[in-house]
Amino acid sequence: MRPAPFTIVISGKRYECRVAGNTEAEAADKAEHILHQLRQEERVWPGQLNIECEDLEAAKRLAAYFATITVEPDLK
Repeated sequence: MRPAPFTIVISGKRYECRVAGNTEAEAADKAEHILHQLRQEERVWPGQLNIECEDLEAAKRLAAYFATITVEPDLK
């Protein structure tokens, strides 16, 4: 089985969560859902988010997107 073209790794002090998608949007949607769930938990906000893909421009778009949504007061 081939790995998905887009993988986003969300990690914190005691956990790591990997989400994958065949498209940029699919991976972003899955990761945003996880980030929303983490925000609901006290003291579990992620410390790091890594984007793994071969498309540099897509990685830049994803990085900009996550930079924007992680500073919003009400991540949805």
